[in-house]
Amino acid sequence: MATPALARQHPFVSSVGCVTALALMAVLGLAIWFTGGLAFSPGALSARQDATEVLDGFSSHAEFEDQCERCHSPFRGIEAARCEQCHTEVGVQRSSGKGLHAAFDNVARCGDCHIDHKGRAFDLSNVSLSGFDHSKVGFSLDKHGRAYDKKAMNCDVCHTGPNFEFSAASCGDCHGAHDAAFMTEHARAFGSACMNCHDGVDVMRTFDHARAQFPLEGKHGPLECAACHSATVKPKDTPTQCAACHAEPAMHAALFGADCEACHTSAAWSPATLNGNAFDHAATKFALTSHTENYDGQPFACATCHGQALTPTGPFTFVQEVCSDCHGLRDQVFMVKHVQDFGNDCLSCHDGSGSMKNFDHSKVFLLDGKHATTACADCHPNNKFKDTPRECVSCHAEPDIHLGLFGLQCADCHSTTAWLPAALKNHTFPLDHGEQGEIACATCHPNRYTEYTCYLCHEHDKALMVAKHAEEGITGQRLEECVACHLTGRKEEGGN
Repeated sequence: MATPALARQHPFVSSVGCVTALALMAVLGLAIWFTGGLAFSPGALSARQDATEVLDGFSSHAEFEDQCERCHSPFRGIEAARCEQCHTEVGVQRSSGKGLHAAFDNVARCGDCHIDHKGRAFDLSNVSLSGFDHSKVGFSLDKHGRAYDKKAMNCDVCHTGPNFEFSAASCGDCHGAHDAAFMTEHARAFGSACMNCHDGVDVMRTFDHARAQFPLEGKHGPLECAACHSATVKPKDTPTQCAACHAEPAMHAALFGADCEACHTSAAWSPATLNGNAFDHAATKFALTSHTENYDGQPFACATCHGQALTPTGPFTFVQEVCSDCHGLRDQVFMVKHVQDFGNDCLSCHDGSGSMKNFDHSKVFLLDGKHATTACADCHPNNKFKDTPRECVSCHAEPDIHLGLFGLQCADCHSTTAWLPAALKNHTFPLDHGEQGEIACATCHPNRYTEYTCYLCHEHDKALMVAKHAEEGITGQRLEECVACHLTGRKEEGGN
């Protein structure tokens, strides 16, 4: 009987097939091992290089094309840490949060922007600029799409340095070519660090400061920018406290705190406001003209007279003994006598302007004659010296005999030596007319002293008098002016 034939084996599980598969896998593994994974490369790496820069011994990606592990991690893809072994400056920016790469949310995904395997001539840097949001680096290109000549601005207009570095001088060069005078003055005031002030969005030359946190009102309005802003401090970091520009006056140093706006406004530093009202110390009836410096040469402070416990809204206590205490330290003998004579109400006489210092009464009202011995209180009741009237009638009632006739110029007839007798300085007609002694004024001046008549004593025949005087050419009103011809009242004078 014949032996049955062996069953035929499947080629995939035959010993020959298995050996062949293992051999192919070994060959493929060796090929991958020796080629560095090039068999799986989607394309050639970029050979673009900067001749001046070598990173970790390489000038371009193409030089380590067979070392995929330099960028790729198995089953994880491209890792930032592997890229940063060469690009160390990117690692510094990412870890410190400062610099270009720190501005991007996807900074750890290098392949999102820098795509490789596109061929030897592919530029990894330029392709990353496609869709690049320049505002991420703190400077928008909204105002820099076109140059002054209306041509589109290329990146290399501003990025003139190696590795695409930004050149700060490019700002001054470009804007200076358009307006040299402005840029010269601008650089003098703020320096050349343009990015300290400009972010590309604003137009600082027409900047509306009212939109900022510090509106320019009152005296701040006409100030030049350089008065508050410097080249070393960014505008947003410029201090807004008053003390940053205005030194605290020595007069109220350490008394009112740093809240200057509680009393002062930008309209004017003075007058200040106190409790919501404009404050001028002179309006308190006491100016500080003579109180800017103390006897020891130190500046006067509010606390010198008002005590230490002061607040912008609190009461300003003042007791007048402060005056005599302070001045008494300088000259006690004088102050004791002064208080005895005039009392302690210093403000009734003194207004702080210095008008009472070395006071000479003759410059205000000469005290001579009977006035020299008059007590101060006779003219200054209650020690009120300011606004004391100087007219005689304020102390001397006008006599009935010339009430309303001569006005208030009493000195024309009277003197301080004595009120009577009066001195009739212009009376040329003899007052003893008729040689019976001095006649009463009313004899010749029955109505008022500015008019006179002779007819109350001398009876005349009017017709005879008219005819007689007409012979001398005296008629009309001249006939009534007797003294014009009879200077001393004698008849024979009429012929003169």
